[in-house]
Order: sequence, then structure tokens, then C-alpha cells
Amino acid sequence: MSRKLCVLSMLAAMVVANVSAAGDAKTYRWVDAKGRVHYSDVPAPDAERVQIRPGNGVVGVSKEEASTASRAQSQQNCDRQKEQLATYQAATTITETDGLGNQKTYSAAEREQLLARLRDQTALACAGES
Repeated sequence: MSRKLCVLSMLAAMVVANVSAAGDAKTYRWVDAKGRVHYSDVPAPDAERVQIRPGNGVVGVSKEEASTASRAQSQQNCDRQKEQLATYQAATTITETDGLGNQKTYSAAEREQLLARLRDQTALACAGES
């Protein structure tokens, strides 16, 4: 019983130490020339220091800025999906390599299924985009 209590005490101490260390980290926020919002632990020119609070988000960011950043991210995701779809449509054969280095060449039927899936994903990513 005392061994379990000792292990639980050590785990609790590690959690408290991690939360304390995370609270000491410095985080900087800046907006680039294209209006994208960036966060980093390394300050950039014109960056402002922000405080990250677990469960509460970032302090110092207005709802308008967050909304603008969200729209920019959505547009970026849409553009990325469109580019991937165009690349796959232009390819006569599609060969993908997984994380282990294994290659798979798609048959004509598999290629059409992949393209249909990519079209659906692109439509979803670009829903509401002008």
C-alpha cells in the first residue's frame, strides 16, 4: 500500500513540475505580411509576448484577430487541397510512398477512387470559400 502511495506521489509531483515549467515558457505572436498569425518561442521583429493559459487559450488576441486567422487557415487548407487534386488529376499514374518507404502504385480503378475521395475532401475544405 505505501509503495502505491509513493508512486502516486511521484506522478503528482511530475505533473505539477510540468505544469509549472509550461507556465514559464515565453511565447511570442506576430502577423506576417500576408496577414497570417504566427506563434513561436523565438521572438520575431514586431512580435508581442503573449501568455498561454491551459484551458483558456491565448491572452491578448481579440476575437476579430482569431476569426481572421481562422479564415486565413481555412483558405490555406482549401488552396492546398486544390493543388493536391490538380497534381493527382494531371498524373497518368499515381505512386505513393508510406512512412516505412513502401511504394504503392494505384491501378486505374484505384486512381479514380482516390480522385473521387480527393474531390470530396477539396469540396469540404473549400466549402464557404469564394
